Amino acid sequence: MTLLLTAYRAVMAAFHPFASQVMAGRLRAGKERPERLPERFGRATAARPVGDLIWLHAASVGEMRLLLDLFGGLREQCGDVRAVITTQTLTSADLVAKLAPPGLIHQMAPVDTPQSMGRFLNYWRPSALVLAEGEIWPGMLTEIRKRGIPSALVNARMTQSSLRGWMRVGRSARELLSSFTFIGAADDTTRKGLETLAGTRISVCGNLKQAVRSKPAAAERIQDLRTALKKRPVCLAASTHPGEEAFALTAFSHVRKQRPDALLIIAPRHPERGDDILSLARSFGFTSRRRTADPAHPDPELDVLIADTLGEMPLWFAVSDGVFLGGATADDVGGHNAMEPAALGRRVLTGPNGFNFVDMFRDLRVINALEIASLPEELSAFWLREIGAPPLEQEGVERLLQTAQEARSETLSALCDLMSGARRHA
Repeated sequence: MTLLLTAYRAVMAAFHPFASQVMAGRLRAGKERPERLPERFGRATAARPVGDLIWLHAASVGEMRLLLDLFGGLREQCGDVRAVITTQTLTSADLVAKLAPPGLIHQMAPVDTPQSMGRFLNYWRPSALVLAEGEIWPGMLTEIRKRGIPSALVNARMTQSSLRGWMRVGRSARELLSSFTFIGAADDTTRKGLETLAGTRISVCGNLKQAVRSKPAAAERIQDLRTALKKRPVCLAASTHPGEEAFALTAFSHVRKQRPDALLIIAPRHPERGDDILSLARSFGFTSRRRTADPAHPDPELDVLIADTLGEMPLWFAVSDGVFLGGATADDVGGHNAMEPAALGRRVLTGPNGFNFVDMFRDLRVINALEIASLPEELSAFWLREIGAPPLEQEGVERLLQTAQEARSETLSALCDLMSGARRHA
C-alpha cells in the first residue's frame, strides 16, 4: 500500500469515533433518516439471503438506475442473481424502494472507515463488487482487495479536471485501479485517462445511461391527466437543481405573456426541496402547489405544479410540450440523461455545463433532439416553439439506443465472467 493510502486509512480509522457527530448533523439537515443511520456504520437492517450475493454501489439516482438496469440484465443472463445495493442519497434510497426487482436489498452506503467497511463486508460477504461511474472510495477498495473480492467499475466517467486530480496521486491511483478486474469507460476521454493512470488497457463500452429506458406511464394515467388539463400547454422543468428553478420560472413568465393558459411543471432532482421551490414560484406571483400536498390533477387556476414525487417523471414527459432538463444550467452538476425524454418523444433544451454527457448531448443535437442554451429567453422561445409541435421522430433516437444496447451487452458479458470467476474461487 502506498504511503498516501496508508495515511488515508489511518486518518479514516481515527475519524470513525467522530462519524456519528457528522451523521447527527446530516440528520438535523434532513439528509439522513434515523432508522437508516445504523447502515452508515455497516450495521445491517435486513437479512442476508443464503448463497452468492453481489454488492452494487452507486452515488445517487442516475447511477442507481443504471445499476438496477444491469442487475435486471444479469438476472436474465446469469440466472438467480441476488444483490445488495448501496447508495449515498435519500432520494436514491426512496427510488430503489419503488423500483427494486426481486432479489435486491437496499442499504445506505457505509462511511469509508475501516471499521464501517469491515463490519459491512463481514455481514454481507459479497462475492463481487460493481461500482458505477466515479465512485472510487479508497477504504472500500482496500478492504475489498484484502478479502480477494473481484470488482468492476462500469460506465467509468471522469472529467479532465478529475483526471488531473488523480494524476497528482498517480501511484495511489494505479494501486486503487488495479483492484478492478474489469473497467468499462463511458467515453474515450475517460479511457485514455484511466489507461495512463492504470497502466493497462481499458474497454470503451459507451455511456450505459443511454441504454436505460424509462418505463412509459400507464396509458390511462396519461389520458386522465390530459383530460384534466383540457389542452393547456405544458412546460416541463425536469431534474432541476438550485438556481435552475428561477431560470425556468423567468422563462415561463415570458411564455405566459403569449400563452396565458400555459402550465409549468417543475420536477426537482431532489423532491425534498419542494417547499423551497413552492415559495420561489409564489414569489414570482404564480399560483402554485406541491404534488405531495395535493395529488389531485391541476385545476385551471394553477400556474405551477411542483412535482415533488418519485417515479412519475415518465408521466410528466408524456404530457409536456417541451422539456427543460436541469443539471447543466447549474455550475457543478454536469447534466442529466437527456435520452430519457427523447426516447419518449420529447425534444430537450438544457444548459451549457453538461460535462458529464458531452457525447450524448452531441449525438442528440445531430438528430435535432436537443438544444443547448444559457438564457431564459432562449428557453421561453423553445417552449413556445414546442407547444403544439409533433412529437420527436424516433428513428434517430432508436439508432442511438441500439448502440447503447450493444455497450450494455458487452458490459453484462464482462460482469457474468466476473461472477463466474468469483464462484470458482469461493
